[in-house]
Order: sequence, then C-alpha cells, then structure tokens
Amino acid sequence: MKHLILAFMFLILTSAATAQTETDWHTLVTESDSVVTAVEGAKEIDVSMAKTLLDRGVKFVDVRSTRKWKKGHIPGASSLRYPNNNEATLMEIVDKNEDVVFYCNCGEYPGCNLSPIASAKAVTWGYQNVYYLTDVDAWSAAGYPLEKAE
Repeated sequence: MKHLILAFMFLILTSAATAQTETDWHTLVTESDSVVTAVEGAKEIDVSMAKTLLDRGVKFVDVRSTRKWKKGHIPGASSLRYPNNNEATLMEIVDKNEDVVFYCNCGEYPGCNLSPIASAKAVTWGYQNVYYLTDVDAWSAAGYPLEKAE
C-alpha cells in the first residue's frame, strides 16, 4: 500500500511538472491579433541575418509540414514538425549551448506562429541562442538556394 501511495504521488508531481513545462512558453510570447510579435529570450531575424548565420554554420530547424520541407528547405536544415517538436528530439539536432534558427512560412499564413512558438519552447528548455525566421519564402525570393528532399 505504501508503494502504491508513493507511485500515485510521483504521478501527480510528474503531471504537474509536465503541465508547467507545457505552459511556460506561453508566458514568453507577446501577441497581437493572434500573431506572435515577440518572443522573450529569442530574436526574430530577417533573411540576410539568416544567411549570415547559415554561413557561420548555425543549425536551422524547419518547423513546417514534412511535405513542405521535402519541396524545398534551407540547405542543411532539419525537419522538426509536431508531434516531434519536443525537447529530446531537438537535442538530437542541436545542443543547448549552440545557436539555433527555427523557421516557417508564416508570411504566407498570417497567424500560423510556428517558428515563434518553437523558439519559445526552446527557450523554456534552456536554449540560450535562439533565433526565428517567419518567412522562408523570402529566402528564395532573395535568391538563396533551397534543397529538395527525396
């Protein structure tokens, strides 16, 4: 009986901790009309800054659908789309002490917020150098290449 009570208490505490982690990222975002306008602890970047970071070897994470990633993504980018956008999966791509850029194409879909939300989650997971780009279509419009996945 004592073990059952301890196990039950463990489950309650674990659930509470998980719920807290899942909601923490909400406190980092500033929204206007359902569009994230800022993420505390992360920096929104433009295409030229994204290119500079890519040239420096920073890891890029595409949070669009797998279908869109396959059609064309920033060279070397990893695909990380829900439900796989969790801390353990991100840690397989980039260490917490490394720079990371999340990107999506919110410019095409106002209110999608994929890269800002991914950035906010990364900040809650302890990532320190987080950037996000909300308009990957501007990447190709600037003349930068995209890779296609087989």
